[in-house]
Amino acid sequence: MVRKKFTATKTVKGRKYQYFRKDGQYVRLPDDPNSEEYDREYWRLMRGGGSLSQKFTFEKLILSYKQSPKWDRLAPRTRADYSKVLEYLSDTVGSKNPTKMRRSTIIEAQMANRHRARFANYIPHMLSILFEHAIDLDWQRDNPAKGIAKIQTGEGHKPWPASAIALYREHADGLALLIFELALGTGQRASDLTRMEWNHIEDDGIWVTQGKTKARLWIPFTARLAAALAATRRNSARHILASDTGQPLKYDQLQKKVMAVRKSAGLTAYSLHGLRYSAAGELAEAGCTDQQIAAITGHKSLSMVQKYSKGASQKRLAKEAQSLREQSKNRS
Repeated sequence: MVRKKFTATKTVKGRKYQYFRKDGQYVRLPDDPNSEEYDREYWRLMRGGGSLSQKFTFEKLILSYKQSPKWDRLAPRTRADYSKVLEYLSDTVGSKNPTKMRRSTIIEAQMANRHRARFANYIPHMLSILFEHAIDLDWQRDNPAKGIAKIQTGEGHKPWPASAIALYREHADGLALLIFELALGTGQRASDLTRMEWNHIEDDGIWVTQGKTKARLWIPFTARLAAALAATRRNSARHILASDTGQPLKYDQLQKKVMAVRKSAGLTAYSLHGLRYSAAGELAEAGCTDQQIAAITGHKSLSMVQKYSKGASQKRLAKEAQSLREQSKNRS
């Protein structure tokens, strides 16, 4: 008997079973490879009949990914961001076969959305995650989206200079000021601020469980933050950031509160997330080590700490260098 190309034999409990195998799918064949029944079924599957008529699609891949533990482990904010891109992919390539997608097609989709750079960069990122899931499912062996360069916009988050921080404080009060002081004082992400509760406060600090990293931190208050909290009227017995009716503020509501002040003060160049950079920068300029900064920001990678604090670290070191330079001149 001539062995047919797309066949495989599996041994289960000492017994051999025949399978048709193509594109990562296995379909059971009749046991006798010399039988007419076996031959008919093989060629039927070769023509795309039977269960192989259900082709691989992005719709099926997305559904499988959303049913996986990987999806369950995502932070709510990350899941919301991913959902927007998954909806876009479902609408545009939902019926397409992911195993046939070429890298050039992914780059074309990214560039077609370059007018919204953040979303455009999410396309190869999300596809890369889906392709890795497809590899786990044995649908394919490679990831065509891996390593695709991001669109560089020249924008992004940057630390607030001292003048911008002072200007915001002049224009803000109430919740807008409290949000600002919580972000700068604790160095946490905006999504983590929404989950802060009054009973998380302990020993002039607050316990935080980061949504993204799941890291649990205790962060001492700065003097500014302690004063802002002391002056805050408690609209909610539970949540620190709450509306006048006691409802906890959501992520978008935080952003709107801060944006209103940024617009009135002419500070639209600086983002709420930029205050996380500012917190790390203030710590670095004060002479804190990378490990000490990470104890506040919660970064597990010291390279990420350095990314957030490198500007301030350079500034501090430059001051020290110039000071030593002047001392040397005075001694000579």
